[in-house]
Amino acid sequence: MNDSRAVTARGLGKRYKLGERGTGYGLLTERLASLPRRRQRDQRPEFWALRDVGFEVEQGETFGIIGHNGAGKSTLLKILSRVTPPTEGAVDLNGRVGALLEVG
Repeated sequence: MNDSRAVTARGLGKRYKLGERGTGYGLLTERLASLPRRRQRDQRPEFWALRDVGFEVEQGETFGIIGHNGAGKSTLLKILSRVTPPTEGAVDLNGRVGALLEVG
């Protein structure tokens, strides 16, 4: 990666399975009860929040992400902030990155 680039994103994609619950805390009995149904859950429909996104940001630059509802803006910020990993592609970060979300 070139030292003058703060962010380089290549082929980013994030896939969610509809109806999938988060991996938060749960009781052991709840997890054991859900094991026999695991095969049925594997056939849930998929939803791609991002697909094949790529860009570069030079050091010192500021950039914004603008788009319609459901375009994947918040998902991209989560990936850049390392809150969630991408399903495909890679992000190279050089330095600190902060995500600011404005609603309105």
